[in-house]
Formats: sequence, C-alpha cells, structure tokens
Amino acid sequence: MRRPAVLLALFLACCTAACSLRRQVTLPSPYCRGGNPLAGVYHPQRLRVKSRCRVAIGTVDKVKFEVFDGDVHVDLRPDPDYEHLLAHDGQRLVVEIIPQDRSKVAVPAEGARIEVAGPWVEDSKHGWNEIHPAWWVSAGTIEPASAEELRRAQLLLQGVEGAAEEDDG
Repeated sequence: MRRPAVLLALFLACCTAACSLRRQVTLPSPYCRGGNPLAGVYHPQRLRVKSRCRVAIGTVDKVKFEVFDGDVHVDLRPDPDYEHLLAHDGQRLVVEIIPQDRSKVAVPAEGARIEVAGPWVEDSKHGWNEIHPAWWVSAGTIEPASAEELRRAQLLLQGVEGAAEEDDG
C-alpha cells in the first residue's frame, strides 16, 4: 500500500518540477490579442510581423481617416525609449486602427501623448514600421466606422474589385 503512495508523490514532484522549468511569458500589455495578429488588415501580405504585440508611447503628429480602406492612420513620434521601433531612416511610427476595431479603440487627437498596443510590423510597400492593427490606444474618442465604411472594408478583405475609389497610398 505504501509503494503506490510513494510513486504518486514522486510523480507529483516531477510534474511540479517540470512546470516550474517552463518559461513564463509576460505579455507587454493586457490588450494583446491571441490569434492571427493581422486579422482584418487589408493586404496583409505587404506586412512582415516583427512582434505579435508591442507597446509604444509617443506624441501624435497627424491623424488621417483613410477613405480607401477605412483605417485611421496615426503618425506617432515615439518617446526616446521607443525609437527602436522605427524603421532605420524613420522619424515616425505609423499606427493604424482598422474599421472593425473603431468601435472599441480610441482615435487620438493630434498633439496628444498616447500609449498604443498591437502587432509591430514592417510595411514593405511604404518602407516604414507600424503598429497595425492598433488593439488599444490610451487616449482619444471612440469613433465607430460607419456602416458604409465597414461594408467597403469587408468587400476589400474579400478581394472585390472597385470596392473603393482611391488607392491606399
């Protein structure tokens, strides 16, 4: 009777030891998401994921609502501790809020100092780095995409030609 108890205790001790050897992964933000980091992004093949989720802090230089794909394009001048996220010759980090997330991700004001979280990617078409899509922005207002913007974005994601009138440049 004593032998099964000893074996069970030894087994549990080994399990505990094995579990403690596993590397703890600390996410950079509680706003990081699982799944495909580029879900909902138009033309994801142009983006190379450098990190599934990164945080950046900086000052907003410009905010532009893109008519073509419905993204909100934010030019962020990162604080010195986050300048490593820039492309080699870059001065700004592009932050993109996709239409599907605009009902839960704040759109910042120009001049605001913000923190953002989302996938850190290299945009091979434009030659800059981005947080795209932004999963969280610390300050701003919620500006949900209109039904038309959501419809157009869905058509673009489905590859429907002529879904929008402009190029995404």
